[in-house]
Amino acid sequence: MMNISSYGMLDVIFNNIDHVLFVSNEDIDNFNLLYINDTIQTIGIKKDVLFKEPFSFFNAIHTDDKKSFIEYFILSVKNNITTNFDVRIIKSNDQLYWLHGKFIPVKGPSGKVNRVVGVATDVTDRKNEELRLRNLYKVQGDVMKILAHDLRTPISGIKILAESVLGSTELNQNHLDSIISNCNVSLNLMEDLLSYIQTDSEHMKINLTPIIVEDYINSVVESFSFLLSEKYIIIDVSNSKTNFNFDPLRFNQILTNIISNAIKFSYKNGRIFISVESDENNLTIQISDEGIGIPDSITDEIFDQFTSLGRSGTSGEKSTGLGLSITKRLVEFHNGEISIFSNKSNGATVKLVFPVN
Repeated sequence: MMNISSYGMLDVIFNNIDHVLFVSNEDIDNFNLLYINDTIQTIGIKKDVLFKEPFSFFNAIHTDDKKSFIEYFILSVKNNITTNFDVRIIKSNDQLYWLHGKFIPVKGPSGKVNRVVGVATDVTDRKNEELRLRNLYKVQGDVMKILAHDLRTPISGIKILAESVLGSTELNQNHLDSIISNCNVSLNLMEDLLSYIQTDSEHMKINLTPIIVEDYINSVVESFSFLLSEKYIIIDVSNSKTNFNFDPLRFNQILTNIISNAIKFSYKNGRIFISVESDENNLTIQISDEGIGIPDSITDEIFDQFTSLGRSGTSGEKSTGLGLSITKRLVEFHNGEISIFSNKSNGATVKLVFPVN
């Protein structure tokens, strides 16, 4: 039999290990902690609070993990087996910790399980690395998909046209127009691909700088002057001067993607309206066109990566299926939100909302 000093020695040992160690009763409906070491406090849960309110531990578990955590506890007690679990713990500052552990049932004098020993280890770094690698492999897979299919098609078209020119005695305008068109498709796809890789990188930085929002909008509109004149489209921009902190390069990308879409899906002789409003809480930018609009059936998927919902513009303009996905990420890097919906009469509106702080 162990004496008091022996228990004290064990407590010293348990309080100086990296693992969370606890002992509880077996009844999840009347859950009670009998012992827990000091390591629990390293993940932001106070030991004294747990003894007073044992269920406060469950409150710290991520909502999506609570059910499985309880199921493994019950399974361990019911079948007298050791069960493993992975659970996310949310600290008071919204930090997320991953714990990997096991429940070990312990039988009492009656031969029935009356105690459960829990051992858990902080595996946050390992989980984050796994997530980073999964994202990396996904990006690589997506890039290979583009190279194998989407980029291959226009380049093959250029090759075929070039071969036909070599076998011909004359080079006509249609040949040149087709070659230029295929080159533009390839370049646009490469630009979107580079942007996609950048926005998927954990090392991407946002450098906020005070700018005048309307000046940037007008600059992007001016860059589309040729396309606007081709389709006889007029763009109306708010006649105001709004100061806001943006990453100039990323904000330019956001505007370019949205305005190019508005032009692409507008009919000839159409109008595009861009409004800028601000209050003490938010800056709101809305880009509305009078084009083909967006069917309700595809609204939920329109921001997906590599969506198959990409549509040609009113003049046959091609879509890479990446533009809005990239735009959404860039908006979120600024802690903003983007939404898109069809107008009551025709066309669509893209709404951007950025918090002031």
